Amino acid sequence: MTCHDKEIAARVLSYQELSPEDRGPVDSHVAECDECAQTFWALDRFVHRLHKSGEERRMGLIHPREEQIIQLAVDPKLLAAEERAKIQRHFERDKCADCERIYWSVLENEKENVSGPEERTAASFSQAFFSVWKKPAFALLLAFAVLQGIEIGQIVSLKHQIQRREAEYNPSIANTNVAETSAPSEAARANQPAPAQTAVPQAAALAQDSSQKQYQEKTIAELRRKLGTYVKPPADAAYVLLLSTGRGDSIPATRLPDSKLFVILQANLSPELGQYKGYKLVLQDSSGKTVQSDQVAQLDGTLSYLIRKELLKPGSYTLQISGLDGAQEHYLVQFPFRIAATR
Repeated sequence: MTCHDKEIAARVLSYQELSPEDRGPVDSHVAECDECAQTFWALDRFVHRLHKSGEERRMGLIHPREEQIIQLAVDPKLLAAEERAKIQRHFERDKCADCERIYWSVLENEKENVSGPEERTAASFSQAFFSVWKKPAFALLLAFAVLQGIEIGQIVSLKHQIQRREAEYNPSIANTNVAETSAPSEAARANQPAPAQTAVPQAAALAQDSSQKQYQEKTIAELRRKLGTYVKPPADAAYVLLLSTGRGDSIPATRLPDSKLFVILQANLSPELGQYKGYKLVLQDSSGKTVQSDQVAQLDGTLSYLIRKELLKPGSYTLQISGLDGAQEHYLVQFPFRIAATR
């Protein structure tokens, strides 16, 4: 069908240039005329295609390159200041969803790459820690470590206290020592005579010390020689057993060997006489003269009295025994015996 209204058909072709008042009759005609409607819609599609192509071209001219968007997301310092400002204006003015999607996807990916290893490491460490924590051996080791730490802390604290106390007392001790050492030194310097005055007395003192030392050595040697004669080896003692005798009984004689240096007089005490802790023994000759007197202790009811053989000349002797009760002496018994002459 061919439209016979040439004027309206011409307006359909210039529809984009018409004012709103002029477009009203054209819209009414297009609604009734199929040929003009086809022309109108074909022209409208062409115009939209042109607009779209122009928009794409325009956006292509103002769109930044994808590499620049990636660089901006990874590190803005990779781009120049002008390029960064251009991309920022593109985001703010043009509201380009594609460019923003690229930017944010790259930025999120970078954040995941940075935080991912740390999170995985923390997760693996926590898993390993809690898996080991559940074991009793680890709990015991941890408790032992805590106790050791507490003990070490206490030791360190005590050490610090000791050092602090020493620091408090050392100054006073040092001052006291200085005063004590300075006082004798000052007194010594005050009492020290002149070298010329002390030379002669010092020589005399040295000579006197030397003579005293020689005398002491001589005396010690003499005492050692005399002591050698009193040494009591067990083989150098002759034993004499003392027995109590009645009236009219003969006193047995004892012959001492020449090879013996000592004589041991032994007397057995009865239970009544053995109650004392100490005893006084007095050895007398036939004339009543005391030969030797000592205090001894009894051993299992037996008194042993050591005497040098040279004190016992041939003759009669009496050993008087007294019990000691504190400062008092109680006469107990006496044992007579006789030493025979050696042939």
